[in-house]
Amino acid sequence: MSSVFPNDFVPRKSPFGARLIANHDTSLPAGLRRLLLLADGQRTVFTLGSMVPDRNVAADLHELMQRGLIEEAGQTPPASLAERINNMADPDLPDGWESASDFMVSRARESLGVTAIDVIDALEQANGPEAARAAMSQWYRAMRSSREGREQADLDRIKANAMLRGQSPA
Repeated sequence: MSSVFPNDFVPRKSPFGARLIANHDTSLPAGLRRLLLLADGQRTVFTLGSMVPDRNVAADLHELMQRGLIEEAGQTPPASLAERINNMADPDLPDGWESASDFMVSRARESLGVTAIDVIDALEQANGPEAARAAMSQWYRAMRSSREGREQADLDRIKANAMLRGQSPA
């Protein structure tokens, strides 16, 4: 089928690709989106080619891989936020970061739509106090600029700060 991908290559959605689908992002052309939906980590390139005979599957997979939306199924998936925090040798994130980050990710998903992807990535990749502050600031700015989150942004920031101080948000 392709010199780039052998017929037994098995693609799966990357975490970014999975978020794009979960957020119902429609920025991808329909053919690429359909192939991304089918890339489940079980189907080979050959199988995918038979499922979408109207597409150049090798070229589409290459495009999806270039965009960071798929990866090879045999690769080890990235650790979750909780695993990365628990496995850090020198955990210097603020106390309460995990619960505050989970809260901010949840609110971003509810209020930001497609723009939540960058905010969530920043929150999940924060690995120190400066990165945590920058991610929280990015989240707050995005919430304030969104139509759905604007009214709640100040209250949500107070709640997230309370979680960082180990207090229960009211």
